[in-house]
Amino acid sequence: LAKRCGYPVRWIDLRIASQDAKFAMPEGKVGIPSVIHAALLPRLIGWGRARWLILTAATIDAPTALNWGLVDQVVVETDLDAAIAATASAIAECGPEAMRSQKALLKQWEELPLTESINLSVGVFGKSFLTGEPQRHMQAFLDRRK
Repeated sequence: LAKRCGYPVRWIDLRIASQDAKFAMPEGKVGIPSVIHAALLPRLIGWGRARWLILTAATIDAPTALNWGLVDQVVVETDLDAAIAATASAIAECGPEAMRSQKALLKQWEELPLTESINLSVGVFGKSFLTGEPQRHMQAFLDRRK
């Protein structure tokens, strides 16, 4: 998806790849340095693996990308659309306000120290009850259990 859309993999929240997918940072092979994508990569897969991909311009396969944390799930090509649809459906079942808050928290957690992240999260958690969304979703959950 990231390659098809032209976005760096790091900017995609959830990454599903077909088992035949290949991943690379080939800029060095054409005589240019990797810049934006390369700067984002270490936060996703760590410095050692990012250096290896960037400095060797090597190509890795989908199982390696999964092992390294570059993708979250690998499926056969024929199941890719279904896997994406199932993931989208799972997200759609969640409260939209909660998902907006969670996405914002995820971004902030990347930058903030742990204590600040926890304090921020507790505040967002408390404010979420002012929207009524938790109450509606909890009631729906309880109603399904009956």
